[in-house]
Amino acid sequence: MVRGLYIAGSGMMLQRRQMEVITNNIANADTTGYKKDFLVSHSFDQVMIRRINASGTLGGREPFVGSLHLGTQVDQKFIDFANGSLEATDRPTDFALVGDAFFVVQTPDGERYTGNGAFYIDEQGFLVCGAGNFLMGSNGPIQVWGLNFTVNEQGAVLINGQIVDVIRVVSFADNGSLRKQGGSLFSSVEAPMGETNPFLIRQNALETSNVDLAREMVDMLQIYRAYETNQRMISMIDETVGRAVNEIGRLR
Repeated sequence: MVRGLYIAGSGMMLQRRQMEVITNNIANADTTGYKKDFLVSHSFDQVMIRRINASGTLGGREPFVGSLHLGTQVDQKFIDFANGSLEATDRPTDFALVGDAFFVVQTPDGERYTGNGAFYIDEQGFLVCGAGNFLMGSNGPIQVWGLNFTVNEQGAVLINGQIVDVIRVVSFADNGSLRKQGGSLFSSVEAPMGETNPFLIRQNALETSNVDLAREMVDMLQIYRAYETNQRMISMIDETVGRAVNEIGRLR
């Protein structure tokens, strides 16, 4: 009976974690290039129950009664790296990256990777992200000086028809090595692959978040109902334990 409290309690803790992840996804549904998170959970190993002090034994061993489930826990939080949809803009400094690849930006902590192609031109004419980090090219930070430039599908930056740099785009053998740093920046414990996965860059466009709001809302309602169910289970078990202590165990 008391074990049921632990099972229901572990379920409530899991559902709270899931609700936090979904809430964060919904909050970033309008963040350019955001990749949604999801939780994977698993149940604790079941344990076998034996009868203690049974009147009859089998081969000198207490017979099995059955198995006991010990609840659930969070296994790991994963990132969904699927591309979001493309949205046309009228800004030549917006780039949508199509494919399993990432832009490279230079931050104070080193190179980071992003699918957010919303860039701006700073006072020195360099392309920078919203946080002021340089967009990296084959020759270092990309300098375009003004809006009179174009970018082709392979990332070549052209001014007056001449290639001045190529946007660095990288891929990873395992995207699971990437860790979020903020809304759309990633760091990696592994170096990028030598050869980039196939990709295309669309100028005057942005990749939207890959969050499906309708799906997230449905999941939120399901988690809320599961949380309520576990809450009711705890109340019922607590009431039953209270009766056992106050009524059944009362000496008359």
